[in-house]
Amino acid sequence: MKTRQSSLGMVLLGSETLVVIAVMVLGLLLSLAFLAATGADLGEAIPALLNGAFGDARAFEETLSQTIPIMFVGLGIAIGLRAGLFNIGGEGQLYVAALTAAVVSQALPVDISFLAIAMILVIGIAAGGLWGAVAGWMRAYLNMDEVITTILLNGIGYLLASWAVHGPLRDRDGGGYPWSEKIGEAFRLPILDFGPITVPAGFLAGLVTAGIVWMFLDKTLMGVELSTLGDNRDAAAYAGAPIRTLVIVAMFCAGALAGIGGVVELSGTQERISDFFSPGYGFTAIAVALVGNARAGGVVLAALFFGALTAGAASMERLAQVPSATSLVAQAIIVALLVLARSERLGRWIRARRQLGEVLDQGENLDQGENLDQTVA
Repeated sequence: MKTRQSSLGMVLLGSETLVVIAVMVLGLLLSLAFLAATGADLGEAIPALLNGAFGDARAFEETLSQTIPIMFVGLGIAIGLRAGLFNIGGEGQLYVAALTAAVVSQALPVDISFLAIAMILVIGIAAGGLWGAVAGWMRAYLNMDEVITTILLNGIGYLLASWAVHGPLRDRDGGGYPWSEKIGEAFRLPILDFGPITVPAGFLAGLVTAGIVWMFLDKTLMGVELSTLGDNRDAAAYAGAPIRTLVIVAMFCAGALAGIGGVVELSGTQERISDFFSPGYGFTAIAVALVGNARAGGVVLAALFFGALTAGAASMERLAQVPSATSLVAQAIIVALLVLARSERLGRWIRARRQLGEVLDQGENLDQGENLDQTVA
């Protein structure tokens, strides 16, 4: 009895990893049930999904390519969440950083690849970071909700990029598409060859960045202060933490990481900025950060999961005539289930069941002890 109750409690309350895995599996099953209800042939859809995500080296590279931008932006959102801030502005921060990097790459042609890439990365970090810091400053000094300000800054960032590619940055030989000229060869990230598979350099950079974010949040004084701020703002203030500074720093870091994502997407995949540069990476990254429980390792795994889902959905549409928007349905279901799993009401119900189980365990142990005493007597 005791083992059964403890195992149930661990699955429901004691292990966040198990909760997330259970939510993702259940979300996928519900998505497949949705497909079946709409008349899709699961016998064709499921193999197409798996082949599109992991079927061969090219499919695996596509999964990694879809993973890269949402991993960077997700890491930034995770820093905000740890500080108690909900950064919805990853999309705008990504666009502004990519736009700035594109402008710099055209204005300052550099032939040395290492210097060129380092330059646009620094520019992207600064542009995205400042875009995030603006919302942080408004939160810290004007007490304006960062959800509202980052949503508004999203629109401004996108419209700036749109104006640029329709105007001064437009490629006049681009066939009428609203996009910029391609960046120079020196500004492009390489594809690394590992025998049977190739890996975008941006993915390895994402893994290194995730390690840095983990060390920053869990191993530094400022990281601990940010987490304390997120857990209890009053306690952080009582401990002497610089609240306003921490809010601005958290939002700067969130924007800077989204900025890296924009630059890496520009430099490693698309090579130009356009109206359709991002299909919603900044918003998908919100789900990635939530599913990853705002932890660096969790964000990496969640980004890989959603990247595979997106790559597989494109293949599923092509081979099984199942709309690729199915991946968005799966993401929505997973996030909804995760919110439900973490809801306070459900938590209270589960804790009540656990306490009841412990009481029953104690009663059972007492009964066993009395029976043992009678046997000995």
